[in-house]
Amino acid sequence: MTKPVRRVSHLLIVLALAAMACTTSIGLLPPAGITDLRSRAQAGVPGAQFNLGVIYAEGRGVQQDDAQAVYWYRLAAEQGLAQAQYHLGDMYAEGRGVSQNTAEATRWYDLAEAQGYTREP
Repeated sequence: MTKPVRRVSHLLIVLALAAMACTTSIGLLPPAGITDLRSRAQAGVPGAQFNLGVIYAEGRGVQQDDAQAVYWYRLAAEQGLAQAQYHLGDMYAEGRGVSQNTAEATRWYDLAEAQGYTREP
């Protein structure tokens, strides 16, 4: 596989993970998948950062760590990923991994909602 084809393949995987419901995509990741996801998150891929935040928030394959979840959600949220913005708002609203801050929660919720993101029931 040539380098450009490999890059396109990796991009398609990232896009597929971002498009899938988090519980579905993350639940299927083997430990090697988490390592690959972490590499993409560290490379700045917002969907990977968001999914890594979910992994830490829910303790899927890693020790549950709200501070790490906030860290990864924030990186994706600052790049404009609406789903990450909404989840970061949840962390502020609930005081998970950060001090509870209603104003900051509202700010992140508003950014997500401005993009048309609404929480699925």
